[in-house]
Amino acid sequence: MQYNKQKYVVSGQENFTLTEALRLWKAKYPEFIDFKKDVIVHPSLEDFGKFVEESWDSIEPVTVEEALKIPNTETRRTYFDCIGVVQLFKSLNPKLLDKQVITKKRANWDDENKEVFRTFEDVYELYKIDGKKLFDKDRWGREPNPVFAVRCWCTTTNREYWLYVNNEAATGNRWWGDKDNNYDAIRAIAWTIRIDVTNPERIYRQGDIIVVKKSKDSVETSQHHLDKEDYLQLMYSET
Repeated sequence: MQYNKQKYVVSGQENFTLTEALRLWKAKYPEFIDFKKDVIVHPSLEDFGKFVEESWDSIEPVTVEEALKIPNTETRRTYFDCIGVVQLFKSLNPKLLDKQVITKKRANWDDENKEVFRTFEDVYELYKIDGKKLFDKDRWGREPNPVFAVRCWCTTTNREYWLYVNNEAATGNRWWGDKDNNYDAIRAIAWTIRIDVTNPERIYRQGDIIVVKKSKDSVETSQHHLDKEDYLQLMYSET
């Protein structure tokens, strides 16, 4: 097959050339194995996967600067999706809205499965990017809303993370345009955790995996975001 004559779908958008698709995929996936797992999902694509693997190390990922020059809004959204929140916020001079340092006491287990506690400080920073830095107008022709993210660090590896949060989590307001903002980095990071029971007794986090211990009053419900109070009071172990 002549792959350079085909059109490709990336992040749900069609009609990318081979060169465009490869550069978008290289921005989106840290390693070839991640690309292969997410894109090469059918045996009929195995040959294409081998073709991509041969050139993977030489592919230059798309950049924020390139994305900002793209006139088509939907194509620009695809670029931003592939580039990811980390690079977007690092490149576009975000505004720091709130920084909080909290002291945590969390349970761990030693080699003999004995429970031990570790006390440490955790830092959370809430940032905003002016929406006009990303888009001239939103899809309805209105002035674009700002974009918010929480910056935090893994207390075990010190690896830095940027996590998208919505307007309500960042500002405390349900609706865009409300002026009485109450920026809160802890409320924002709590919003990134979702659980599916009410009145939990404890919450355990292992990386991206959340485990909830029910109380006698717990009821299963649809997934909902954790609030600030439960985040501060119910997180029992974080590793």
